[in-house]
Amino acid sequence: MAVLTQEVKYAFIRTPLERPLMHLREAAGWPKRRRAPELKEIHAEFSRIEAVFRKFIRPDTNCIDVGCHYGSTLSRFCSLAPSGHHVAFEAIPTKARFLRRKFPDVEIREMAVADREGTVEFFVKTKASGFSAMARYGDGDDECITVRAARLDDVISTGRRYGMLKVDVEGAERLVFAGARQLLARDRPTILFECGPSGPAAFGYTPEDLFELMQEAGYDVYFLRDALNGGPSVDVKAFANASRYPFQAFNWVARPHS
Repeated sequence: MAVLTQEVKYAFIRTPLERPLMHLREAAGWPKRRRAPELKEIHAEFSRIEAVFRKFIRPDTNCIDVGCHYGSTLSRFCSLAPSGHHVAFEAIPTKARFLRRKFPDVEIREMAVADREGTVEFFVKTKASGFSAMARYGDGDDECITVRAARLDDVISTGRRYGMLKVDVEGAERLVFAGARQLLARDRPTILFECGPSGPAAFGYTPEDLFELMQEAGYDVYFLRDALNGGPSVDVKAFANASRYPFQAFNWVARPHS
C-alpha cells in the first residue's frame, strides 16, 4: 500500500508540472537548511546535479539509470538527450510497472544490478521505498522480496556507446561498478554516483574500497562543484572524510583519467 501511495505522489513525473513541483519541493526545505548551515554542501547538491547533467549530456547522449526509483533522473535524461537511447534499472516490480507506463520509449529493466548474475534478496522500505536495497539496514521497516540480479557487462548492449551512467543503489554502488568493468573500459561514460554515510558499511566495504575500485577502472572522482568548474579531483582521504559529519558530499562525479 505504501508503494502505491508513492505512485500517486510521483504521478507528476513527465508532465508539465514536473519541474515546477521539483523546484517547489526544494524550496520547501529552506527552513531545514537554515537550521543546519554546516550542511550547505549537501543542500547544494540538488541544483549541482542538474548542472552536471546539463554540462555532460548532449542531445544524442545514451544514458543508463541504475536505481531509477520513480524516474525523476530518467526524465531529465529524456529531456536533455531526446535523441539518445536510455536504459533504466529498477528492482521493485511495482515501480518498474510505473516506469513502463511513464516511459514507453525507454528500455526498462526490472532487476537489481550487482557483480554477479542470479537472484538476490531485496529489502523494500515500506515507509520510504527510495531507501530500498540489497542489504538490510536502518529501523527494519522493510519487506524482503526476491529479484533477479545481473551485471551491467552482461545486459548492456555493446552496439552503442553510453555517455552517462547514474548509480544510486543505497550502498551497492561498489557491486555495480565491479560488474561494469568492461562497460567502463569500453564506453568511458561520465558517472554520477552516491556514497553516503551508511551505505558502504551495510555491504561490508568502506568508502576507501569504493574509491580504489574507481581508480582501478581508470576514473578520477570529483566533488560536484569541481566537476562543474574544472577543479581538481579528490584523493582517497578527502573522499572518505566527505561522508562523515559534517558531511561534504553524498553525490559524486567520476570522469576517466585525462
